[in-house]
Amino acid sequence: MIDNNDNTDLYREVSVEEEDEGSGSELMREPFNPSLINIKREFPTISNLVDMLKQSPSEIDLNTEFQRSGNLWSPVQQSQLIESILVKFPLPSFYFDAGDENENKWLVVDGLQRLNCFQEFIVDENLPLTGLEFLQKLEGKHYSDLDRPLRRIIDQTQVTAYIINPGTPKNVKYNIFKRINTGGMVLKSQEIRHALYQGVPSTFINDLATLKEFKEATDKKISSQRMLDREFVNRFVAFFITPPKDYVPDLDSFLNESMEKISVKTEDERNFIKELFRKSMAASTQIFGKWNFRKADLYPDRRKPINKSIFEIWAVALARLSDNERQLLIEKRDMVLNKFAQLCKTDQGFISSVSQTTGDKGRVINRFFKVQQLIKEIIDAK
Repeated sequence: MIDNNDNTDLYREVSVEEEDEGSGSELMREPFNPSLINIKREFPTISNLVDMLKQSPSEIDLNTEFQRSGNLWSPVQQSQLIESILVKFPLPSFYFDAGDENENKWLVVDGLQRLNCFQEFIVDENLPLTGLEFLQKLEGKHYSDLDRPLRRIIDQTQVTAYIINPGTPKNVKYNIFKRINTGGMVLKSQEIRHALYQGVPSTFINDLATLKEFKEATDKKISSQRMLDREFVNRFVAFFITPPKDYVPDLDSFLNESMEKISVKTEDERNFIKELFRKSMAASTQIFGKWNFRKADLYPDRRKPINKSIFEIWAVALARLSDNERQLLIEKRDMVLNKFAQLCKTDQGFISSVSQTTGDKGRVINRFFKVQQLIKEIIDAK
C-alpha cells in the first residue's frame, strides 16, 4: 500500500533535485544573420537615468517579472555604491533591452540593484547613508542634505550602458541575456524566457503554475521566487506540444521554442492544454501521494527530492491518457508505484536519463518510453 505518512521528517529534505541537463546550449542552434543583432553603447549620466526613472510612468522598468526581487541590497550596500560614485570609483556597465519599437521603456537586463539604489537615494530620498568606509562625515545624510558639489558629482557621473535595440531576434537575445547578466543574482533561464516572451506565453505558463492541482501535486515545494515553478510547467508544455521523438537538443532552445508555439495557439487550444494539465496533476497526486515526481529507488524507506525530468514524463504521460485510463491507474495506484519503484531500482539507464545529461535526445526518448511502457503494461493487465 502507498504510505503517505513516510519517514522523510527524519531527513533534511531538499525540495528539488539538482539536475545535469548537459552542456547543450550554443549561441544558436541554427545559423543567424549577425546584421540583425543591434546593440549600441551609450554613456548616459546618472542624472539621465534618474530623469528616466522619474517619468510617469517610468521609462526604466524596475518591476520586470523576471527580476521580481528588485530591491535586494541592504542600506549599507546601497550607501557604499553612492560612496563609490563620490570617490569616483568606476561602476560596472548597465545592460538594457529596449523592447519593441512601439514601447518607450527599457527593461533592465543587468544593473537592477544599482538602479534601485538611485531610486531610493535620489528619487524617493528614502535612504540615509550608512556604513560608509571613506566618507563617514556623510553618515545619516539624504541626497538633498549633500552639498551642491557632491550632488553634482553624482548627477554628472557617466556610466556605460549597452542597449539591445528592437529587431534583435529573441533566440539571440535570450543568449545575450544569459551571457551578460553578471550581477550578484544571475538570472535563471526561465526568468530570461519570461522576460522575452511577454504576453500570452508568459501569462499562460504563470496560469498553470498557480493552479492548486499543481501546487498540491508538488507538495507546495516548488518555489515561485526565481520562477522555478514556471520552469516545471514550461517543461510540461514543451513536451506536450512537441512529442519527445521530435525533440531537438538543446533543452534551453527547446523550451524557448515552446514559448513561441504557445503564442500562436488559439484560446481554446490553450484551455484544452490547461485542463489536461489540471487532470494530470490531480491524478498524479491520487496515484503517488507524497512520492509524486521523485526517484523511487529508495522506496519505501526514504523519499528523495522532486525531480524535473520525472515531473515532465509523468505530467505529459497522464495528460495524454483518457479519463477512463487515468481512473484505472488511480485504482491500481499500488501497482503503479511498485512498478515505478522497481524501474528506478533496476534500470540504470532510466535513472541516468533523469539524472545526468538529461537534455540529450537519447535520454529524453528513453525516459518517456520507459514510463509509457510501464503505463501500458498496467492498463493492459487483467
